[in-house]
Amino acid sequence: MPNLLKMIGKRIVQSCITILLVTLFVFFLIQLVPGNPVANYLGASATPEQIEYYTHLYGYDRPVIVQYLSWIGGLFRGTMGQSISYQSEIADILLPRLMVTLSMVVPAFIIGTVTGVLLGIVSALNRGKWLDSVISFFANIGVSMPMFWLGMMGMLVLGLRLHWLPTSGYVPMERDFGQWLSHMIMPILVMSLGVNAGFLRLTRSSMLEVIRQDYVTTARAKGVPKNAIIMKHQLRNSLIPIVTVMGSRLGTMVGSTVLIENLFVIPGLGSVMMNGISSRDFMLVANGVLVISIFVALCNLMVDILYGIIDPRTR
Repeated sequence: MPNLLKMIGKRIVQSCITILLVTLFVFFLIQLVPGNPVANYLGASATPEQIEYYTHLYGYDRPVIVQYLSWIGGLFRGTMGQSISYQSEIADILLPRLMVTLSMVVPAFIIGTVTGVLLGIVSALNRGKWLDSVISFFANIGVSMPMFWLGMMGMLVLGLRLHWLPTSGYVPMERDFGQWLSHMIMPILVMSLGVNAGFLRLTRSSMLEVIRQDYVTTARAKGVPKNAIIMKHQLRNSLIPIVTVMGSRLGTMVGSTVLIENLFVIPGLGSVMMNGISSRDFMLVANGVLVISIFVALCNLMVDILYGIIDPRTR
C-alpha cells in the first residue's frame, strides 16, 4: 500500500506538470492564429475606437506572457475568464457542454469496452474456428469504417428509411429522459462500434499471447479447472495492455467527438470549441483544451492505479 500511494503521488505531480506545459503551449500557439477576436465579434461596421476599447477591456492589448499569467492566476481563483463570442463566463459555457459530451462518451465507452472484451475472449478461446473468423471479420470492418460514415448510414437507415430514431438534435436529460435517450441512441451506438472493434482485436491478441505462456501450460498440467485458468491466469494477465488502451481511449474520445456532435447537432464540448475557433475566441479555446487535458490526465491516473492493483510489480 505505501508503494501504491507513493506511485499515485508521483503520477499526480507529473500530471500537474503536464497540464501546465499543455496550457503554456496551447496559449502561445493560438496567438499565432490570424484574426482579431474583438474585430470578429464587433463585425465589419465596428469603428477603430470601438475595437480599441474592447481590446483593452478584454486585455488583448497586454503582452502575451502577462495575459497567460493572468489566465493562470484566474484559474487558481476559480475563474476561467470571459468569452468574447458568448459574452459569458467561460466556466458557465464549458462545464454544461462537457456534461453533454460525457453523457454520450461514457455510455459509448462502457458498451464498446464490455462487448469488445467479451467478444475478444470468445474469439481467442475459439481460435481457428468459424466463430473466431466471423467475429474477426466484423471487427476488421468496425476498425476500417470511419465514424462519420457510420453516423450517416445510421441516419439514412434508422432515421430516414425506418423512422425509428430522430436523425439529429438534442433534448436535455433532465427535461425529458425518453426524448434524450431517443436522440442519443444513434450517436452512442456509432461511437461504441469503433471502441468495440478496437478492444475486440486487442483482447484477442492479448489473450492468445498469454495462452502460450508456460505458467498457463503448468496450470493445465496440474489439473486446474478451465474456468479458473481463464479468469485467474489468462484474463488477469492480459488486462494490462487492455487497461492501458482504456485510459487513453476514454480521454481521446472526449476530445474527438467534434465530428459526431456536428453530424448529429449535439451541443457538446467539441462543437463549442469549433465555434470558438471560427470566432477567434482564444480564451474559450484555451480553456476547452485545459478541460480536455485535465480529463485525460485523470484517465491516465486511473490507469496507473489499476496497474498497481492488477500487477503489484508496477508499484
